[in-house]
Amino acid sequence: MPGPMSNALRAEYFGPYKMIRSVGSTRGIERFVVLCSKTDTNRLLYRFPNHPHHQQRRSLFDSMVTLGMIDHPHMLRVESASYDDRGRLCVITPYTGNHEGLVTLSDLIDQRGGKLGTIEAARAIEHLLCASAHAHTKKVAHGPIRPEHILVDRFGSTQIELYGYPALTRSDSISMNTLVADEIRSIVELAYTLITGLTVSADRLAPSRVIKKLDRNWDTWFELGLDPIDGFEDATHALNALPTNDRCEEWLTTHAPKRGQVQFGAMIRRFKSSNASVRRPR
Repeated sequence: MPGPMSNALRAEYFGPYKMIRSVGSTRGIERFVVLCSKTDTNRLLYRFPNHPHHQQRRSLFDSMVTLGMIDHPHMLRVESASYDDRGRLCVITPYTGNHEGLVTLSDLIDQRGGKLGTIEAARAIEHLLCASAHAHTKKVAHGPIRPEHILVDRFGSTQIELYGYPALTRSDSISMNTLVADEIRSIVELAYTLITGLTVSADRLAPSRVIKKLDRNWDTWFELGLDPIDGFEDATHALNALPTNDRCEEWLTTHAPKRGQVQFGAMIRRFKSSNASVRRPR
């Protein structure tokens, strides 16, 4: 006679993907490490809450399709998207973690005592600005990017998690220019924290006063990037002005605001942006 049934739960599958373990959630979306039976490789599965309304379901699916077409090394790639038998959207992406689980930039900052080395920080910021510049050419923006939504793989490369998802699924309209400006500023603010270990405040210290022998071009870069009125024109501008760029001094000299000079260009851009609402790509 066979023994009593085991109390172990039957393995859960989503198509060819076997659920291995939960790795927490992000923005209310469940995450699981899954094993693909076809390739015998780990993947990451994002399982969204069930949306009862057909229009919401369709809008969410279309958003994931849009993100799947924006391929960049520093944006977590959406490989496939489909609904499960309970009406929950499931999205498959590469798995960036290690045997212990996912590592976010927020985790890495905590592990390093609140900041990274200048070279390591600069590389992370280059990754993020490159991803933003690429996405913006596709008319998709993310808005503010937070360190807890940036995954770090075992090679130290950063990937933005579900880039564009917050903006694409907003119920209110917001201008593309505003989203882009907020996104770039959030990256500059993150850079300041990564390099100095401090948060941005009205009376912030120049980074060269915090980090000994730091290239003073960083002071100018932050002064321009954190200007409350002007700021960087776009992500490419911020990239070209980075002190790690050989031509940074030329860019900073050309674009940095002069002391006491009113920057009308950004004001005009902001007034214009108020009339240009973001439209979800079709």
